[in-house]
This record gives sequence, structure tokens and C-alpha cells, in this order.
Amino acid sequence: MFIHISRGRSLTLASLSLILSPLSLLSAAPTQKPDEKAKESASAPTPLTEVVITATKTETERWRTASSVTVIDRQRIEEQQYKLVPDALRQVPGLTIADRGTPGSVNGIFLRGTNSDQTLVVIDGRPVPANLAGLYNIETMTLDNVERIEVLRGPAASLYGGKTLGGVINIITRSGKGLKKPETSLSFEAGSYGSFRESLGTRGAAGIYDWSLELSRQDTQGYRINSQFQLSNVAAKFGAQLADTLRFDLDLRYYNADVGAPGAATGFGANDPDAHVLSEYWSISPRIVWETNDRWTQTLTYQFGNFRQASTNFNFGGGNNRITSRNHFFEYQSVFKATDKWSITAGAWLQDIGYSRYNDDTPGLFNPGGKSYDVDQAETNWALYLQSQAEILTGWNINTGIRHDSYSDFQDATTWRVGTSWLVPWTQTILHANYGTAFAPASPQNREAALFGDPTFLKPEKSKGLEFGIEQPFANKKGSVSLTYFRNSIENLIVYLPPFGPLQQINNARTSGLEAAFSYQPSTRYGFTAQYTYLDANDLTAGVRLVRRPRHTVSGDVWVKPVEKFRIGIGAIYLIDREDGFGAAQANVEDYLRLRLTASYQLTPNVELFARVENLLGEKYSEVLGYPAMRTGAYGGFRIRF
Repeated sequence: MFIHISRGRSLTLASLSLILSPLSLLSAAPTQKPDEKAKESASAPTPLTEVVITATKTETERWRTASSVTVIDRQRIEEQQYKLVPDALRQVPGLTIADRGTPGSVNGIFLRGTNSDQTLVVIDGRPVPANLAGLYNIETMTLDNVERIEVLRGPAASLYGGKTLGGVINIITRSGKGLKKPETSLSFEAGSYGSFRESLGTRGAAGIYDWSLELSRQDTQGYRINSQFQLSNVAAKFGAQLADTLRFDLDLRYYNADVGAPGAATGFGANDPDAHVLSEYWSISPRIVWETNDRWTQTLTYQFGNFRQASTNFNFGGGNNRITSRNHFFEYQSVFKATDKWSITAGAWLQDIGYSRYNDDTPGLFNPGGKSYDVDQAETNWALYLQSQAEILTGWNINTGIRHDSYSDFQDATTWRVGTSWLVPWTQTILHANYGTAFAPASPQNREAALFGDPTFLKPEKSKGLEFGIEQPFANKKGSVSLTYFRNSIENLIVYLPPFGPLQQINNARTSGLEAAFSYQPSTRYGFTAQYTYLDANDLTAGVRLVRRPRHTVSGDVWVKPVEKFRIGIGAIYLIDREDGFGAAQANVEDYLRLRLTASYQLTPNVELFARVENLLGEKYSEVLGYPAMRTGAYGGFRIRF
């Protein structure tokens, strides 16, 4: 687990309300008039009009979900010149990402203080194969063909099942549907540390067919010995409107990455010229959406994903191995609108996961079996879920959900969630409260003896999560301010004891804190955002803090357009009061402030020039103890659209 901080536009949902059971549904008020909806949707998204998918698995106005959701849209991605998923996750309240300081190194995700394998990552709602540590290799996921990212904070197991104590990161891809003429873009970038990046993308529609395709290549020599990073990526979506009520989508993606790993053989920062990791991922996923009638929509999804990794001299004392993780996923979902103000979502989920590791070395201290498969397992998970979304009075919504998961290798789990939100009509204040249960089965790394795990970890990690808060638009909805309180009580949390284990399941842990956000864009010429997170994350059994969770995180950015064609912005992230290390070596690590400068100029209607400076002040720090982060780097390039 390693730290890296992520950025993104913060649109924190806030709320405060009591949770009640919703069977007074049929007393709903009249729906909004169609012309009023059209007028709202024509304006820029606000806390009242922004539509999200992840919180309810249906298109729902964000304030109605009773959940905390941050959206990082395509405009934000391009203006901030984000290239990889961890870059875009910067400045999301409550979220910290940890890496080893080199491009492409493994990222851990700490969402509201939970462990890295307790946050689910999906692409268009489809789970992707995790590695043996239960992580999703987001460090090699590009933003090619990505329309937006939605980060759902808080328990989400009532819809998504396991690995959701922290929440869900949903990467939503682009489509060519509805475009009147094809769009093509070409970009090139070069900069510090021998960095180059090229991409080519196209999307459009012709008759009943539409497409979206993007190819990219990224190369970086890095700043340390053997810290190079090469990444080739293909992302595509093809669609066909087979009938007015029947649509077919096919999502395809592939990447290949070669990542240098300084320090991998010895740990704690030694430059190893030989250690590196090759990884490859590909997936194919068809989906059919059938609008059976005006009130009933059915969706059927299948996804096959395959992740492979070959490591050279990567383990302590050296090591060569090959890892494979594959995923078959089926989901049927039915959304039925019982009334204009009440919808019911039901679904069935089946996931079959397999993983293996083959050692290429002769027998040794860390490989007593020699050349053999020391990990070779498969597991199956099926589930049923049911959700109700109801507006029982004008502006007052109650959402409830329940799900049962059955595992071939673990205990079954039943989880539930209830949330409520209220739009105060006099002030347009949004209040919301949310309570839910969640769980996470132990990752292969945590239960495989060959990986220093414990095969008796069959009890899932469990949590009870609560949040409530408030969000207030102001200045005619050009700005908003929000405050959210959260608390997670966790049982059976798996923690690590140095130097090589053992792992143990502790009785109790707790994460709690506050997330505050402010945004203001009075015109198209300038804007400002700021976020603050206070986090208290503790192992209550041992009486110590959970490591790599900063107690205070402050972030934000300000941008201005002196002239219509020129945009310049500066962003900052400041982490305060962190601990790292294990056992007796656990101690405070340095605070750090990282600045990021971006600029772009629209040279012609079809040509844009852009540049940025990372770590503007040259701050010396480590996101993970012993692995220094990259120093100042400057990058620039151009984008052509036609």
C-alpha cells in the first residue's frame, strides 16, 4: 500500500435528516413539468441539476441520492491535463492515494480511512479484475475515452456487494451516440524526465451505429535508476440502436505496461537496476438495454477481464514470478417506475474470479516450493439486490436497499442501506443522511500462505457507516458550500505486523471525520474551489493510528481566463499529520505542500497549446516512507481537433 494524492473537482453532496421507512409512497406530489426540466438541463450542472449514476445504479439527480458523490467530468480532465486515473482523483474529499513515487508504481486507495482493498473500482458499473493484493492497478489506467469519474463515498454494499467499506470509484466511458458529425483529436506532449505522450481518438455516429475509440502511448525515463514507465493503451466502445427501445453496447479495452521498480528487491528506497514489472490487461463487455415500456427498463451485462503480471527481481531478496487474475461477470438489472415518484431497482449478480501465481525461481527462503504454482485458486460470488427510491413529499426523498451475497469460499453476507435527503424549498439547502452496512472478503494476498497471508481469514471485514451533512448553493447557484460528517465502525479488519507478518484480524477499528468543500464560479472567466478533510482513523484494539491516513488534507485550485482563449490555473494539496511504518517503527512523517500550475491557449478553433508544471516548489517528501516523490517537472504539448 503506497500513497499518492489525487485531484478532481469536488462536488460534495451534503445532508442532514432522519432515516425512516418508506411505505407512504403513493402520496407523492405532481412531477416537474417537461419544459421546466429542459430549461434546467440546458444550464451548467449545479447541486440541483447534476445527474449521477453510481449511487443508485440509475440516472438520478445527485441531491436525491442521499449519498456523497464527487464528479470529475471531461471538461475538468482536459483543463487540468490529467493523464492517468490517480491524477484525476486529486482533491476528492476524503480520498488519499499512495504510491512509491515513480510513474506506474502500485497505488493504494484510502477512502474515508478504509484500506486499499475496501474500495471497489468499476468501469461503467462493471467490476474489473483485482490483483492478488485486492487492488485494481489504477496507476496504469489512462483517461483515454473517459467521459467522467464518479466517486461514491460511504458504504455501497447494498448495490455493489463486497469491497465497498470505503465506497465505489466508477469510471464512465465516452460514447459517440447522438453526435451529428464525427469528432477526431490528436495530441502530443513532451517534458521532464524523458517524458513523451501521444494519443489519437475518434468518435461519432452513422445511422444506427456509433463508436468511440482512443489509442495512446506514454513513455517516461523517470528520475531514479530504473524508474522508467512505458504504457500502450487502447479503449473503445461501439454501440447499435437496434430498435427504438433496444440498444447494444460493446466495451473493449487493452493496455500493456512496463514499470521499473527501484527499491523493490530491498524495500525502503534502494535503487535496483534490474527490478521491473510487466503487466497486461484486456477486457470485452457487451451490454443490452431494453426499454420494455415507459416504466420498465431491463439491462443485461457480461464482462470478461484478464490481468497478467510478470515480475523480475521484485520481491525481498529477489524474485521472478507470473501472476494471472481473470474475471467473468454477469448482471441482470430491472428498473421499474411504480409511480412518477417511486422507482424500484432489482438485480441479480454472478461473478467468477480466478487467480494464480507461478514462481520461476529455484527454491529459496521466499520460494520454498521452487518452480511451481504456489497460488492457484478460484471463487464464485452470486447475489440478489433490491432498491427503492421514493419522493414521499415534495423535495423529501427516502432511498432504501438490501442485498444478499453468497460466496463459494467465504461466509455469506446480507447488507442494507437507508438514506434520506431533503431540498429545503425556501433556501434551496440540501440536507441528507445515510446509514449502511458493508463488507470486504479477505484479498488473496491476505489469505494465501505463500503470500504471508492466513488461510483462516474466512470472516469478511465488516463495517457500519453513517454520514450526514448540508450543502448550500449561493450566488444564484454559481457557488456552493458543504459540510459532511462520516463515521465507520469496522470489525475483523486485517492488519500487518512487521517485518514479514503475520497478518491478524483485529476486533475493532474506527474511521471518522469531516469533509468540507467550497466552489465558486461567478463567470466563465474565473473560478475557485477548496476542500478540507479531517480524518481520525484508529486501530482501537491496539490503540494506534492506522498508517498513511493524513489527519488533515487541504486542497483547492483557482483559475482565470485573462482573455477568452487563454486559461491559467494553479492547484495545491497540503497533507498534515501523517504516520507511516509498522510496529515499533511507526512514527510521524513529514507534512508536504504540492503545487501544480497549468496553462492552455486556443491557438485556432482546431488547435490548442497546453503546458503544466508538477511540484512547482520542488517539495522534497515521500508519500510512502522510503520512496521519494518526483521533484519539479515541466510538460507541454498540443491538441488538434477536427
